[in-house]
Amino acid sequence: MKPTYVLMAIAATALAACSNQQLYDGIQQNRIQHCERYPDSQYAECVAQYQKDYREYERERQELLNESGN
Repeated sequence: MKPTYVLMAIAATALAACSNQQLYDGIQQNRIQHCERYPDSQYAECVAQYQKDYREYERERQELLNESGN
């Protein structure tokens, strides 16, 4: 395999990971904005549901995939 193809594959993988994180972050922000519709007494509880960062989400996702593959 030519070095150019290897670099292109690495770049494509990095871009896909970045895009996944951006998508995740955008969805989380949208959900948090939706929480603004709730009264103050429920707002904090709603926001707390969406505070997981992408790395934690991805780690948990991989664990679930590994468990279902066994």
